[in-house]
Amino acid sequence: MCEKKGNNLELNLLQRLGLALLWGFSRAMSVTPRWFRFGLFQPFLTALFRVVGYRRRVIDSNLQSSFPEKSKSEIRKIRNRYYSTLSEVVVDTICLAGVDIRSRGKYIIWENREEHLRAVDGRDWVALASHFGCWEYFPMYAWEFSNARFMSVYHPLSSKVFEAYYRRIRQFAENIDQVPMTQTPRHYISHRSKGYSICLGLVSDQSPSLAADTEWINFLGRPTAFVDGGARLAIKFKIPAYFSHIRRIKPGQYGVTLELIYDGEEDVSPTDIMRRYAERLERMIIKTPELWLWSHKRWKHTPEKQARRFGKSTLE
Repeated sequence: MCEKKGNNLELNLLQRLGLALLWGFSRAMSVTPRWFRFGLFQPFLTALFRVVGYRRRVIDSNLQSSFPEKSKSEIRKIRNRYYSTLSEVVVDTICLAGVDIRSRGKYIIWENREEHLRAVDGRDWVALASHFGCWEYFPMYAWEFSNARFMSVYHPLSSKVFEAYYRRIRQFAENIDQVPMTQTPRHYISHRSKGYSICLGLVSDQSPSLAADTEWINFLGRPTAFVDGGARLAIKFKIPAYFSHIRRIKPGQYGVTLELIYDGEEDVSPTDIMRRYAERLERMIIKTPELWLWSHKRWKHTPEKQARRFGKSTLE
């Protein structure tokens, strides 16, 4: 069993108290029965999101731009289903405080597990995940990959309390290395070829910092920038990259299929790999839109903004 420490941040007394309260609540929630989590607590959170209109303008703007053919009524229904998904993800995440390897198969079913393990045996590989369903579950692959290391790449939070909390939540196993996004290349280079294989897990549908060389991909009807660090590492070190297909089985449980989108040998660019990623993610979203994270300002950067700032745009 892995002891969930997962952080070495220096916290002051007030911050330590806040972390203790958060962790205590999570531990208490982790032992509650399913009927309480998904029959009482989740509906309460869903109702709360709807009453306060949590990020409603952002959600509606994203949905209307992505699905211009849908009526206001259809957009409202998707938004309400999204609030239900969001509340479920909150419950799922909170309850991870009580998760260990004995929970294997309870939260994620790896639907092509044997095939995938054979394909990556003895190799490093990249897993390109997304904010679809409960993305905090993905590092559980470390339980299947016990003779290797799982690099869980994350974006650091501004709050030290929540940073420490999420580090502790995500430490499902001893073979997980939690690596800030900016340190990914350095960490991988320093740990590769040490006698064990590495899986790099990245949530790649985040909005990257705008740069002169930011590439744009048509996604849900408009030019979109993606975090392409995983694709760049895959090409540089000739390691395969996989897209994570996700389907919701029931509250708190997902099925995941890992699909090869780069074999480590093909002559392609990072944008080619990310375009394959975007096409598959778009199909998942169109099929079950409520499972994607609509409440973030995903399209805050545009080719026009790039052109104004840098005097040019990489829009094809």
